[in-house]
Amino acid sequence: MGSLLKKERLKADPDAQLLEDVVCLVFLQYEFADFLKQHEVPKLINILQRTWKKMSAVGHAAAMQLAPSLPAEAQRLIGLALAPP
Repeated sequence: MGSLLKKERLKADPDAQLLEDVVCLVFLQYEFADFLKQHEVPKLINILQRTWKKMSAVGHAAAMQLAPSLPAEAQRLIGLALAPP
């Protein structure tokens, strides 16, 4: 249980990865709209990029299904964060 909370072996442990995906999806769905009002765009893009790297392909797919239900500004920032460099 402790290793799950410490996010050890994210990509190697399916339970740890599932937990991380859920945490990231909860953040996007319930917290990101308020969070974006408090921070500058470059910081938000960096946070989204780091969050995306921690998620699995299944988490990515779930996030993309969730994205259309998010506020327009959140969608725009996600698009910027995921755009090729």
